[in-house]
Amino acid sequence: MRAITYILIILTLVSCDFKSSEYYNGEAQKLEKEGKYKEAISFLDKAIEKDPQNIYALINRGVDKSILEDYKGAIEDYSKIIEIDPDNALAYLNRGKNKKRLDDYHGAIDDFEKAIKTKGGELIYIDKVDNSLIDNGFEFDVGMEEIRFERGIARYNIDSVRLAFDDFKFCLQANYEKPACHYWIGLIYLAYNMNDEACKAFENSEKLGDPDAKEMIEKYCKK
Repeated sequence: MRAITYILIILTLVSCDFKSSEYYNGEAQKLEKEGKYKEAISFLDKAIEKDPQNIYALINRGVDKSILEDYKGAIEDYSKIIEIDPDNALAYLNRGKNKKRLDDYHGAIDDFEKAIKTKGGELIYIDKVDNSLIDNGFEFDVGMEEIRFERGIARYNIDSVRLAFDDFKFCLQANYEKPACHYWIGLIYLAYNMNDEACKAFENSEKLGDPDAKEMIEKYCKK
């Protein structure tokens, strides 16, 4: 009987998993650096099973799923983060990006605007910085220009081109994604049949290195 008891204890110890959620998240990050996203997700599954509120693991899994084009799965992960942390700007931004990839532009815009609200608002906003005294969630903050750039694309795709124009102009002033902003502004000018302005925007875009601008110049600007 004693031998059987020892065997059962050993089997129990072997079957128990004493590794932490942070351990599995760390192992997943090593695999992500190697581009092994499916394998990384397996470790992240374990990390989240150990701690369902591990926001870092949920974010990493959402990113990995996005890379593997599992956009609905990524949205589910970002939604879980938002349940845990309703002020997580990064989760709103990334969820919006995945909705945009599924052509849910209205849903994406709603998420981008929620991300903006976490920063205080569109006119007066705060970029969070690292604070050793309090946990202010700075690592989950994102720049206003990135949010508005993504919102501009979504707005353009629902024909809200005037509002999209405002977003891209804001991004240009912030020196964010300038080649792409000029390109999108060119498309907006085309929507208003303002070809001269569109051509100038495409030329600016091409000068800054946007590979798609040349095609638009050939199509609309060569006489």
